[in-house]
Amino acid sequence: MIEYVKHTMPVNIVVAHGLEAKALVKILGLERHQSPSEFVEYSHSNKLHLLVSGIGKEAVAAAVTYLGEQQSFDEGENRAWLNIGIAGHRDAPLGSAWLGNKITDQSSGASAYPSQLIKGVDVGSVVTVDEPENSYPLDAAYEMEASAFFSEATKYSTAELVQVFKVISDNLKNPISEIDLQVVPGLIAAQAPQLLALIERMSVIVQQHNFSQRLPNYYHEICLKIRLTVNQKLQLRRLCQRYKALGLEEKLERVADLKAGNARQIIQQLAERIDRISEA
Repeated sequence: MIEYVKHTMPVNIVVAHGLEAKALVKILGLERHQSPSEFVEYSHSNKLHLLVSGIGKEAVAAAVTYLGEQQSFDEGENRAWLNIGIAGHRDAPLGSAWLGNKITDQSSGASAYPSQLIKGVDVGSVVTVDEPENSYPLDAAYEMEASAFFSEATKYSTAELVQVFKVISDNLKNPISEIDLQVVPGLIAAQAPQLLALIERMSVIVQQHNFSQRLPNYYHEICLKIRLTVNQKLQLRRLCQRYKALGLEEKLERVADLKAGNARQIIQQLAERIDRISEA
């Protein structure tokens, strides 16, 4: 059984509005830190990160790009991505919430289907609109960021590590034009048990993924000591992962002689040995 650092949670949370962030900061014990960007950022030493993007698809796409690029130096470590926010529905009770199992961009008609790896949380459709929706024609949560968030976040992580969670703030009986925005933190806070369970589960999944994809130290040692082309790095990465998948990670250093200092020769030695093992 793999042991994880109990409180390590490599999860990026993106919200559109500061009032959505207000409850999360308290629930998750986050602290604001200075940022060179226009985005408001909060974080925790356990790797939880919260970013306030601003409203709309362009704003959330820019926020995800910013954060993804900031974290791109963490080679081999994926983060889970979670978009939390309010949404409208024609008849769902105020304060109800669900994970999006289908995200549709109304303007383009394109749909995405986030992987359903999280148990014990309600799921439903989400429709992203360019302008606030008043009639809610479909049985779906209507909001303004999810499709762009999912599209952009999946550029920085695998699709199963990207989720959206929407809390209903308006419906036909309680129209969006009459929303008191000051109730938003309370709506989010009421979902604290589900949100904590969701973030915990996502953190476990991403750590499992990172463990399975972790490159052996031998890969990094070669990259530090020997000059490799981009193609050679890709070849070496694949070979190291093959050795690991076969449980032969500890044999890597015995197969290729680092003292040779020749990337082509090292790659050739590794490939010949793993091919012989695979054919045996």
